[in-house]
Formats: sequence, structure tokens, C-alpha cells
Amino acid sequence: MNNINNLIKDFFEAYFNAFDLRTVYTDTVPKEMMAGPVNENGYFQWKPLKGNIPYESYVKVMKEYDVTFPESFIEWHKMYFFYDGDCSIIRLPYSIPNKPLFEVIENLNNDLATELIENRLYPFADEGNDGGFLVFDGRTPKENNEFPIRFQDHEYSVLEGLSEVIFSSFPKMLECLTHYLKEIKTRKDFEVIPDFFKIDPEGAGKTGIDYWLGWVSMGKWNFEHFGE
Repeated sequence: MNNINNLIKDFFEAYFNAFDLRTVYTDTVPKEMMAGPVNENGYFQWKPLKGNIPYESYVKVMKEYDVTFPESFIEWHKMYFFYDGDCSIIRLPYSIPNKPLFEVIENLNNDLATELIENRLYPFADEGNDGGFLVFDGRTPKENNEFPIRFQDHEYSVLEGLSEVIFSSFPKMLECLTHYLKEIKTRKDFEVIPDFFKIDPEGAGKTGIDYWLGWVSMGKWNFEHFGE
């Protein structure tokens, strides 16, 4: 567990250093998460807080929606309250004190999610291009429920739109994202993504190669045409 906790801490440190932690202010913003005043454009800078969601709350959600989450995912989500989980290529569910499990539940409480769950595919995040969910593939039992991760394209039926494994586990995904968040400060995203193949050789670097090369191709095209 110590190794997982260190991996989670490394991810959040990289995330908090990679982005300007600003978001739009609304009346529901927890005051304790505000690191500064609201500016003239309606944005404020937020700060993470130490999480205090009990493990039992996740168990309750899993029972209600008939899903199983990896132990590492639960430990990751409960470590902090944080106002945004958008890593550009993947959008992870945020957590705030007054709505601690809101986004986790939002990913489960919809018609597509119901179909996915019936096939033991458990949605937990969104692809960065809004193409669909990332899901834990729970069809084969794994120790500590550390299921492989796939992308499900919402333009197709549940199984037709299911990709090959793109990460071998949630911890490997965190490793890849941590590396990505550190490296995009000095390198283009399409230059960094192929590094996933070495970090996660049994997932991103095996069955996930074509999926990630699609991101590389798109990143290069955007840079050549728009300079970004």
C-alpha cells in the first residue's frame, strides 16, 4: 500500500504543478477550497484539501450501482479534495467536500453506464476528446480488483465500441499520467505519449499501441495546422 500511496502522491504533485488551478466560481464552491478572490472574469484559484471520505462511502456506491472499483482507484480518489481532474488526454473524476462522490456517481448513473455495468465494464473517467468513457474491465477477476482499462466509444454499441486494453491497471495509468504531466512542460504531448509504451509494456505498450498512436497522430496534426 505504501507504494500505491507514493504513486498517488506523485501524481497529485505533478497535477498541481502542471496546471493553473483556476475554475469558474459558483455559489456552491466550498469556501475552504478558495485560494484567492474571484477575478473580473468570474474565475478563482482553488487549492486541494486533505481528503476525509470514508472507505465505506465507496462501498455503498459500489453496492448501489453493482460495480467493483480497484483498491488503488479508491485510495487515489479519497486522498484529496480537488476541484478538477482534467489531465488533457483523460478527465478523471474530481472530489469536493460538499459533493465528494458526485462525479464518480455521475459516471455510473446514466443509460450507457447501465449497459456497460451489465457487461462488467465499470466507467470511471472520460476520454479527453469526449469520445466516451474509460472503463475498468471487470470480466476477469484480478487481485485487489486491479482491472485493465479500456476505452468505450459512445458512437458504437457497448462491445463494438470497446477498445483493446490501453492501460494494464490503474496504478500503471497513474505512472503514465504522472510522467505526462511532468514532461508536457517542456515537450509536445505527441512527443511524450510514446513513453507510455515503456512505462506500461503490458498495456499501453502492447494492445494499447494503436489507440495511443492515434493520439500522437492527432497531436502532430494539431501542432502542424494550429501550432498547439
